[in-house]
Amino acid sequence: MDLYKEYMKNNLDLSALGLMKRDGDGYFCTPKNAQIIGWTGVDGIHYCKIKKFGETVFCVDPMGDTGRCVFPVAEDFEMFLRLLLACKDEAYIEQAHVWTREKFEEYVSEYTPDAKAENTLAILKDEYGLLPMKEPHPYLKALYDGFDYGKIPYTDEYYEYVPREEPPKETEWKVYFSMDDHKGERAGEPMVLDAHFSWGENDFYVPCAYICGKGLVLDIFFEADTEKTQAFLFRYLNAASEEEHDRMRDENPLVLNYRATLTVNGDCMKEKRAEYRLWAEGFESYESAEMREILEHYGMDTEKCWGFQRISFPWATKSKPKIRSLSLSLAERPKSVRGDRFRVSGAGNTVSFVHPITRVSHTMTVQAYEQTVLETLFSDGYEHPTHFTQLSYTVEPPLSPSQFHISDTRRSDLPRKINNAEIPRSDFASALAIIGGADGPTAVFSVRKQDTDGQRTASSSLSFAPRTDVEWQMIFRERSREDTEIVLFLK
Repeated sequence: MDLYKEYMKNNLDLSALGLMKRDGDGYFCTPKNAQIIGWTGVDGIHYCKIKKFGETVFCVDPMGDTGRCVFPVAEDFEMFLRLLLACKDEAYIEQAHVWTREKFEEYVSEYTPDAKAENTLAILKDEYGLLPMKEPHPYLKALYDGFDYGKIPYTDEYYEYVPREEPPKETEWKVYFSMDDHKGERAGEPMVLDAHFSWGENDFYVPCAYICGKGLVLDIFFEADTEKTQAFLFRYLNAASEEEHDRMRDENPLVLNYRATLTVNGDCMKEKRAEYRLWAEGFESYESAEMREILEHYGMDTEKCWGFQRISFPWATKSKPKIRSLSLSLAERPKSVRGDRFRVSGAGNTVSFVHPITRVSHTMTVQAYEQTVLETLFSDGYEHPTHFTQLSYTVEPPLSPSQFHISDTRRSDLPRKINNAEIPRSDFASALAIIGGADGPTAVFSVRKQDTDGQRTASSSLSFAPRTDVEWQMIFRERSREDTEIVLFLK
């Protein structure tokens, strides 16, 4: 049903909500090619659509601020009606931008419509199936603040009252789909969401999405416990050793590693790129100017601790859709939890342990334990360590490689420069990879040795001489929270 046509055919009377029809021309500030929707009967205030801006509904206030006496209040007429349902009178729509959210909500809650207005509101709900807008103030404020007022087309009469001025500079706040390299790319159009939800121990806030030509950009905050985070950062930044840093790294309350998926109008969109920023006031390395600007833009409390992620999602459709529904799914990526340290001397040794998360008892049995030499030389002017220890083991009850592995607690020896010596290059006897990751020190893995019958292999870090004192550590990979899905927008 075309609600605007219904209104224009006089099948929908909104006079009880402050919007009346009347004959006559507009005021000096009524824009060119404006189609007047209705009048309030006070100070010449009226609502209209402007041909240049399609279905957008504007308020015209002849007594308003210079240069902003015409401002947008709704993306289309249906959204305007939903605002009326939420505010119960047009006056609150017109005045929203001059009030704080708290004052706006206080005034709206104190207003009691009369019987005629209640009847009109019931018609909008029951006969036309409309729902009140959930968060009217942020919606109206975002439209007001994000509009380019220099694009309003006025008649010559307007400039008899208002001197012509240079168009206001475009706002510095712009968000692009490509984030860094956005040359020639148009900034995204803001879509206010103002969504709050909890996931695990954290409170989340999704203030806004940005609709771009290539896809949608979503800004997501999560709050970390301030006292707990500050205590952790003080210990972490004052840690005496690199080993202690390694041990504490995965405990950081500001680091939450998750995978985000958007569903727009039923179509799934996977993240293409994400920027991650952290904030903890009083800690220089966690106080960037960029993050402060983001927090201040959204009105966030800078005395709290925040994690922030800006994620780009390419459209799942060939062209940019008109968004009718938007939901966000979050899945935590497995997190490393460091377990017991241990030493073994050979095959047959057993180590009993309790899983730190599931609290299930397990037994690890050593199947093979041997000193090995990596017979690979690099002609780069350095001598590289080649000795390592290889440990084969089984676990009962079984734990998958994605849940559990073993790592050497010591890092590999650094290469040593060779003076005036050439190192011949030899062919690799087998495919070997030297890797170092977030879960522990550098280790060596041979793709020749495969896990069979539940048997797994771990390799120590590299050293210049054989080691008989390898200390191993158990690393567990687990998720602490269930997947969640949140509806961000539903029209």
